[in-house]
Amino acid sequence: MSAKSTQKIRQSLTKKGFVEIVKHHRMLYFDEDNLTCDIITRISHGHKEYGDELLAEMAKQIHLKRKELDRLIGCTMDREEYVQILKTKKII
Repeated sequence: MSAKSTQKIRQSLTKKGFVEIVKHHRMLYFDEDNLTCDIITRISHGHKEYGDELLAEMAKQIHLKRKELDRLIGCTMDREEYVQILKTKKII
């Protein structure tokens, strides 16, 4: 797989319903129906790109498989499909 720019990751996730809170790291919380869920990931200010290891960790944090995360970032998975995956897994 390939590295992804942190800016692209942040932009893609916020378009899909993640809310950004900037502290020491950029914290991204998934917001479903205006209720912040326990789905949290972060993007470091210090990394310009995330490699496979960090992307795999991010995928776990937001309850996706690595290839699903690539689709979410690449915009071939929309918010509704992501929500359906979370409902199927009984996360929300």
